[in-house]
Amino acid sequence: MDKLALLPLFGALVLLTRGMDARHAFIVYFLPILTLIPAYYDTKLISGIPEFTFWSSALIPLLGVWIVNEKMEGYKFSWVDVVIILHIVFIFYAQYEATGYKDAQKIVFREALKRLAPFILLKAVMNDPQRRLPVLVTITSLGAIVSFFMLYEFKFYYNFIDNLIRQIWPVSVPWDGSMSRYGFKRAAGSFAHPISAGYFFAMTAPIAFWLWRQKAFKDNRIGLIVFGLNVMGVITSISRAPIAGLLLGAIIIWFGWSRSKSLSGTFLVLTTLVALIIVVPKFVEYVSIDRARAQTRDQENAAYRKEMLDNYIEIIEVKPFWGYGRYTFPIIKGQKSIDNEYLFIAITSGLNNLVVYVAFMLIVLVRLLLFAVRKPYDSPEGRLSWVLLAAWISAIFTQATVYSGMQTTHYFFMIAAISEVLVQSKGMAFLPQSNPVTQYLKEIHYGYNFSRTL
Repeated sequence: MDKLALLPLFGALVLLTRGMDARHAFIVYFLPILTLIPAYYDTKLISGIPEFTFWSSALIPLLGVWIVNEKMEGYKFSWVDVVIILHIVFIFYAQYEATGYKDAQKIVFREALKRLAPFILLKAVMNDPQRRLPVLVTITSLGAIVSFFMLYEFKFYYNFIDNLIRQIWPVSVPWDGSMSRYGFKRAAGSFAHPISAGYFFAMTAPIAFWLWRQKAFKDNRIGLIVFGLNVMGVITSISRAPIAGLLLGAIIIWFGWSRSKSLSGTFLVLTTLVALIIVVPKFVEYVSIDRARAQTRDQENAAYRKEMLDNYIEIIEVKPFWGYGRYTFPIIKGQKSIDNEYLFIAITSGLNNLVVYVAFMLIVLVRLLLFAVRKPYDSPEGRLSWVLLAAWISAIFTQATVYSGMQTTHYFFMIAAISEVLVQSKGMAFLPQSNPVTQYLKEIHYGYNFSRTL
């Protein structure tokens, strides 16, 4: 029964052989499978090759046809691509140093599918102007579907998305714990963990906000519902870091969309300084307590993360350059869960790779910021750049408290792809078709194909 994970492979082949191009299939076929089906259900075919999941089964045929038959149509090179490839090469070499080629080739195959393939394929998809808006609508609408079921899970402690598969799956799978907070279940939906679900929605909610404000849906009430459900996805996860990331993103959008940035910037700086003076000392005192003396579960979790940093920084100093490999790093004081993506990269593939990963995030951030400040505050493409900045910074912030696994890794790199296309295209053709500006541009040619000129 676990061979059900191969069904998307055959479905993709059917679509491709019936004439659908790989880039269109990426939108209407791969993205729904990636988002709606938990990524931890997999099947083993042959020893020595990585396990197949629902999402990888769907992606491999699309990627192969796009490269071989379609000659990578739509792809445009950028230097960010090189940094991502270098990041994956460092993952491979670190594992090779730790345990040899056999493990290294399996890991690099999986990581290339999770990080590089969605990035370059989505770049190719969005280099077609007609497909840019559908991609954003699809991503946020899929998020709304997941969040709809999370609302039920949040209240009634039942995960429809996961339980339907778990009941027929022949082997045990992880992530079946039920976590609660404040009397409600921390909803996870199709994601491995509530904090991963919150992380995903902290990236998609700002995009849904832009789509709603730009009236990208035929009925703007649908846009409002999609935005609201994406926000509720963060809230029902009851995960502090994604919620804080979403609030941080809201501040960034408020600042970026404001007419007078000098006034709003001054207010923001003063508010931040006051908050730091009040909050930081209390936070340090809160997490400095030993886990054994923690008064609440939340304080115990915070203390765990501080102890984790203290403990694992010591072992990083022993092997700083290439780390210990993905599955062979020493476990300190029973702390198996590395709830920090940056720490996880440093432990498993070394500080060299952490530098590359941080460089990748900063390159995308700086390019987006430079694009944003050059656009008028009220232009749709300028506002989209601030929205993507909000999603990106929220993701950077959240990764300090969570391992970026499962679907969140794919979406993090896809947000980078959307940002790259926005910058490379200078924002052209990102406007919703119903926008008055684009409607005007369509209608100014008439009569004998002459343009009316003032």
